[in-house]
Amino acid sequence: MRVRKEKKPKRARNPGLPRDVFGFVGSGNRIEGIIELTTGLRVDGRIAGRVRSPSTLVVGPTGEVESDDLHVQALSVSGLVRGKLRIAERLEIRRGGRVFGEVTMERAGGVVLEPGACFDGTVRVVKRDDSS
Repeated sequence: MRVRKEKKPKRARNPGLPRDVFGFVGSGNRIEGIIELTTGLRVDGRIAGRVRSPSTLVVGPTGEVESDDLHVQALSVSGLVRGKLRIAERLEIRRGGRVFGEVTMERAGGVVLEPGACFDGTVRVVKRDDSS
């Protein structure tokens, strides 16, 4: 008698997304309020409110995020982000991406601006235990 192992369903991979991004907010959708994630998220719609993720937040070309309390591991922006941002590892602003506001980095050297990116604000580097 042969026993068949059940295969775990494979997650569809988009080669343009980090491995930890599992959620998606599509274009035309809007989410407001407190957003607490356990994985990464790609935003092509709009988010307004508090955002927390121990992972990566990707803001696509049509995506917009407005937050006075955004705290993520990494942030990749091709769209628009406004507010107070706390980023543990890396901030990437890609061509066409725009970031306006106060950025607090928990790691020096984690800011990457591609040619054609826009940043208007301040960047401050603090130690992890100096969190607010």
